[in-house]
Amino acid sequence: MKQLNLFILFYFILFILTSMNTFAGQTTPSTADLTIHITGFETSAGIAKMALINSKENYTEETPFKGYDFKITNNEVIETIPLPYGEYAIKVFHDENKNNELDTMVFGIPAERYGFSNDARGMFGPPEYDAAVFKLDAPKKEISITIK
Repeated sequence: MKQLNLFILFYFILFILTSMNTFAGQTTPSTADLTIHITGFETSAGIAKMALINSKENYTEETPFKGYDFKITNNEVIETIPLPYGEYAIKVFHDENKNNELDTMVFGIPAERYGFSNDARGMFGPPEYDAAVFKLDAPKKEISITIK
């Protein structure tokens, strides 16, 4: 019987604390607004293809967490997207001919400009996930990416 009373008391206190946060307007938001500013485009032709990555496991995969096609205006992109709090990385490239792929030259060298969050660059290929990752842990966050 004593255990039952403690159990009820515990849940009553938990309910009160949860209610106090809700009524005080102190609930933690579940999503944030991420504003992305992409520069380095030589022209406004084509689109900016962006892949949003939400884990180290899907960083190298063909299918990202989310994919976006952004219109380029005045040689830049400024977009705001709502996202759950978490850890992310971004890959972006300028798809000038709108063929939905990063065109390459000899030896697989990209023919179109590309970039990563944190302006991370790799020596012989894409940068490591740890170089491109950022935390989305505030209601609003802005990041800049320069494609090269």
